Formats: sequence, C-alpha cells, structure tokens
Amino acid sequence: MSRTLANGIEVEKSLGILESLPYKKGRYASRNWGHRFHFLLSYPSKLKPSIAYFLVQLFTKEDERVLDPFSGVGVIPFEACSQGRIGIGSDLSPVAYHATKAKVDPPTVEEIERQLRLLQRFVEENKSRVEMDVEEEIVPYYHSQTLKEILAAKKFFETNQEENLSFLIACVLHILHGNRPYALSRRSHNIMPWPPKGPTVYKSLFKSLYEKVQRMLKPGLPLTFVRGKALQDNVFKLSLGEETVDSIITSPPFYSNRDFLRMNRIRLWFCGWRYEMQNEMKSVFLEHQKDIGIYDGVFGEFYRVLKPDSLCIMHLGVVKTVDMANRLAPHAEKHGFEKLRTIYEDTSKLESHGIVDRGATQEHQFLILKK
Repeated sequence: MSRTLANGIEVEKSLGILESLPYKKGRYASRNWGHRFHFLLSYPSKLKPSIAYFLVQLFTKEDERVLDPFSGVGVIPFEACSQGRIGIGSDLSPVAYHATKAKVDPPTVEEIERQLRLLQRFVEENKSRVEMDVEEEIVPYYHSQTLKEILAAKKFFETNQEENLSFLIACVLHILHGNRPYALSRRSHNIMPWPPKGPTVYKSLFKSLYEKVQRMLKPGLPLTFVRGKALQDNVFKLSLGEETVDSIITSPPFYSNRDFLRMNRIRLWFCGWRYEMQNEMKSVFLEHQKDIGIYDGVFGEFYRVLKPDSLCIMHLGVVKTVDMANRLAPHAEKHGFEKLRTIYEDTSKLESHGIVDRGATQEHQFLILKK
C-alpha cells in the first residue's frame, strides 16, 4: 500500500531503495567516502557516512529539521546540513558535543585562524607553569614537554568556554593518541587508548594541531551546507519544543556492545571529565543500562519533539542473541509510534579496525517508525 507523508516523501519508494543497501555500492562503499569533516575525529562504532547520506536523502526534504539525539561525532547532523537540511545533534558526552558542533556550526576560517593564534600564545606563555594535575594512567603516553603543552591547551579551552572553540577542541581530541605520525602520544590506537609503546619523543602540540586544522579546512564546506545546531542534552530531556523536528534519524549505542566512556577516557579527561566523574556517569549513559525497557523514556521524548506524520529511523544491531529492532518496537508502539518496517544487513565480514569485540554484532538493521 502506497504511503505519502505530509512532506511529500513516498515512504514505500524510499524503503525499497534503502532495502537495496545503496551505501554498499560503487563509490559509496569506500570507507573513505564523504566530506573530510566526517573524519574530523576518530570514534568507536562511528556510523558509515554514506549510510547517513542515503538516510537523509531518502527520508527528508531540504530546510527540514533533522534530529539525531545520539549524535556521536555528528555524522548524521553534518550530512543533513550538507544536504540543505538543518541538522541538530545532541549527545551527553562532551567529546561528542564538541565534534558535532565543530561540524554543524563551525567558525569561519578567519575565526579559526584567530583562535589558533590565541591558543599558541597561551600555550607558549603557560606551558612552563601549568600544574601536572593529571590522571596517573595518562602520564606515560607523552613526553613531559608535550604533556605540559596539552595541559596548557586544556586550560585555555576551560577559561574561554564562552567562545565557539569546538572545532579546535575536536582537532586536539583527534591527535591526543594514535599510531599515526600526527599523534601526540607514543604509539597507541586511534580509537581506543591502548597502553602506549615505543620511544618517548617530544611532539609539538601546535605543529600537529595546525597541520590537522589545515587538512580539515582544505576542501571547504559544501555549497549546499546549512548551519545546524549542537546540544549537550540527556536524551530523556531534550531542550527542544514539542513537535519541532521534522524527522529523527539516529544510531543509538548497540545493546551491551560498547563502553564509550572507557574508550574515550583520555579525550573525556581533556574535556574536563576526570576519571572519577566518568565512572559516576555510567549510570546515565544508555550503553550501561541492562534493561532495554529504559527506552520507554527515550521514545516518549522522541514522540514529544517529532512533528505528526513524520518518521523516526533508527540504525541498530543484532548483538549476540538480542535483536534490538524487535525488542525496541513494542516500546515505541506503546508511545504511539507505528512500526513500518525492519531492514537487515549482514555485517559479519565488516572490518574490525583492530577492535577485537566487533564480532558481537553480526547484523545491522534499520527500524522505521512513523508518528
């Protein structure tokens, strides 16, 4: 049966295209597909940019407000902005917040250059007198002089929170650790800070940061780019009015499959969350909840902010024996959503990128809901 939404989207036609998994074909299949901003900050379980591209293209219209309440590093909101929509990304993690804001609400090139000059001056003036107040685990990752520069930069961002510094913060977060030449740490991992190996060598924070910024700015923003919005909200209490978004497209944390706090612990520390606070926040983050009934509150909030006759599309996974779409659909229907379809994709042969537990997820899925 044909179904056309109030905004003119022919749902069955769009679902038919999505079922063909278009993001696995041609140039879209490449892990490097997409605008350079998609690679601003490495992140565990980041959604493939071409998936976001097709979800936005197939199920939304230009000028619509597209919300991702689990925005991570802003893949979906940025893709929405790039296609002429107003991408809104929300996430409780400061790492995710800064990455999302850097993409959907970036400063001008001139403003970024001004911020770089201020940061460089601050680091040079303060690196010799910063207090070495740092988590014990972090110290072995860096040469002592590099660590002092990192601490000075951390202080700079903490004392200038009224400015839009998210782009620079996200760039620093990307180079904090890894196995590439630009990484400030000894050899580790680009996504999860594995124990460092190799020689301790001084690396200039500003040199690595400047090169990172230039790489990101080189292509410029898409001509169709529309500025969006980033929120650091709890998903159970979004700072959005009732019926103010045209669609929700999101990929929440897969059930019992990732500890995002632990995997981002050095980056979270740089953003002001000491390890003690990170442990305390486990009770708030969805991936640490064992009862999938917690989604009752999530769907209640989704229903509140979503306009009538609109879609909520969730990218989920079959994790071990838990089929998330089947488990979540009844909770969504309890709050008034209609389940339209679940689409499955075999992901057993996806690259693991060195993360050994990726095999817990053997299938991805799209749960399509309508308000």
